[in-house]
Amino acid sequence: MHPRNPYNKPPDFADLARRYPPLRPHVFINHTGSSTINFKNLPAQKRLTEALLHLDYGLSLTLPDDRLCPPVPNRLNYVLWLQDIVKFTCGSAAIRGLDIGTGASAIYPLLACGIEHIWNFVATDIDERSVQFAKQNVSQNSMDSRIVVERVQADGPILQPLHTSLMNFDFTMCNPPFYSSAEDVSRSAEFKEFGPNAVCSGAEVEMITPGGETNFVARIFLESLQMRTKCRWYTSMLGKMSSIPDIVSLFREHNVDNYAITEFVQGQTRRWAIGWSFQDARLPDAFARVSNPALQNIMPSRNTLHHAFPGARSADILASAVRNVLALINGITVTSSATPAIHDHSSTMLVHARSNTWSRSARRGKLPETICTDQNLPVLRCSVECRERSSYTSSDIACDLFFTWVEGKDRLIFESFTNHVSRKVTSTLQEFVDVI
Repeated sequence: MHPRNPYNKPPDFADLARRYPPLRPHVFINHTGSSTINFKNLPAQKRLTEALLHLDYGLSLTLPDDRLCPPVPNRLNYVLWLQDIVKFTCGSAAIRGLDIGTGASAIYPLLACGIEHIWNFVATDIDERSVQFAKQNVSQNSMDSRIVVERVQADGPILQPLHTSLMNFDFTMCNPPFYSSAEDVSRSAEFKEFGPNAVCSGAEVEMITPGGETNFVARIFLESLQMRTKCRWYTSMLGKMSSIPDIVSLFREHNVDNYAITEFVQGQTRRWAIGWSFQDARLPDAFARVSNPALQNIMPSRNTLHHAFPGARSADILASAVRNVLALINGITVTSSATPAIHDHSSTMLVHARSNTWSRSARRGKLPETICTDQNLPVLRCSVECRERSSYTSSDIACDLFFTWVEGKDRLIFESFTNHVSRKVTSTLQEFVDVI
């Protein structure tokens, strides 16, 4: 579950029913003495979704009985992850997203625009009935100026709005049909979108696509190879962990190294999301990597590198050494981070480098003066955080440097910079000791 998801504990159904009376007939006390609803009952599911959206986000939905009823906690996980990506990599005054297969509820654009007031969406679907209900839901929430719902053709481009729009997009999102056939649905052990033993109201058009989700997301990726920087981040939900290696294989086949994998766990439901970008902005590991052992060999390379300095007596001393080292590197700009520190006893600096001036080859004149062809773009932008290790006592303090790659094309430049700074900081700290 995303750490900002407010539904990290089961809701108090009795309290929800008190505040949203249409839910009241569906709430009962179970054998443990707790209030709950019958998840096998479609009206109960719909009233729960309505209650959460109304009470927590001020949204109202009209949901047909023959289309998916979206569970709010699960959908919110994806929106919050995209919010992380946007805040870290997009500096636009207004954010523009594309929701592929928005469904009758248009849940993703409505949730996202309810949370982020500068976000706008184009929402597409191939199903006319879903499009009509999506338009109705957008209108009844007064979101017509921010969410445009369009019907697209099943045999046309999935990224159709990117082809026709004169404007760029900040992200795409998609909750694709997971399954390749009705038989695939029936035998899937992961078919628990609505909780254990819950009824599902999804239509075939929402749940089944030729080749399943792997083929669908592969189509999005292959289209993105043509559109490239027309969108900052292309993303999709995945219902099967087994789909991820096939998508990552496509990334590697086409030399796409800027990608992210995350995992959402909500009760007994486990979902994954994958994203990729053709731009230079990089994501911190917290947004791009998960600790699941089964996925480690296909994770993107780390964008946060760690170097330990057991001899440093405080984060302030380590930061002073880092500043001394950075001051001696030609062609870089150093600023203090405006973001409040997450950890106590830590400080963060932002480094911009327009050329590689620190490597041995650069110092010997074997590299050109600048590597970046666009003079407005840095070859490297990274943050450098000095942090005291909290597990140590005040009489035995150690410190760490955390380098986080923020922007750049060449991973080797980032890694060479971290190694150079760490070596020089070690020498500088020793000089501090010698002076004392």
